[in-house]
Amino acid sequence: MRVKLTIAAAMFIISAVLVAGGCAVDPMERLSVQIQSDDVVERRAAIYELGNLNDPRTIEELLNVLEKDDDLHGAAAVALVKKGREAEKAPGNAPNLVVESVGKILANAHLAEQFRAMAAWALGEIGSREAIGALQGGTGATVGTAPAAMVRKASTEALEKLGNASAGRAFDIAMGELAGQNIEVWKDPPDLSVPVED
Repeated sequence: MRVKLTIAAAMFIISAVLVAGGCAVDPMERLSVQIQSDDVVERRAAIYELGNLNDPRTIEELLNVLEKDDDLHGAAAVALVKKGREAEKAPGNAPNLVVESVGKILANAHLAEQFRAMAAWALGEIGSREAIGALQGGTGATVGTAPAAMVRKASTEALEKLGNASAGRAFDIAMGELAGQNIEVWKDPPDLSVPVED
């Protein structure tokens, strides 16, 4: 009886130490709160950590930033490029869920043009030919009845990166640069705005 009590007490102490030390806390719980912070620096740190974390739940958090955050949608796009490239290298022939999900953002006519254009850029940077259909749709994107110039341009350039109907275009982030690495310094995506003609 005394041995059982000693074992139970030891288990309790070990559990308490793990909880107090943060070992038992799911990082996604902390990051899903941090990504909602009013502080842009805190949100950016959360994006970088989500990009490096090997957990499929990170993709949904990054997609939410890509389609809603005026300040950090570009950082989320870079993190999704990393995730998409890692999915491309995964064994098997499963569809790339990052490409599929980012393609839905590109196709969503209710989203602001800058979010859709950044989605097109990310699809091109992932480098998967699975993105061709979504990108072809993006070349005819509209905002209401007007052409969505930024989305169309980003989609066309992304298709060029994939070698679709052109001689090709260089990737902004070299192919071997993100996948499978713990990234500490992240590149910023390019400015996708279309110059206004006078």
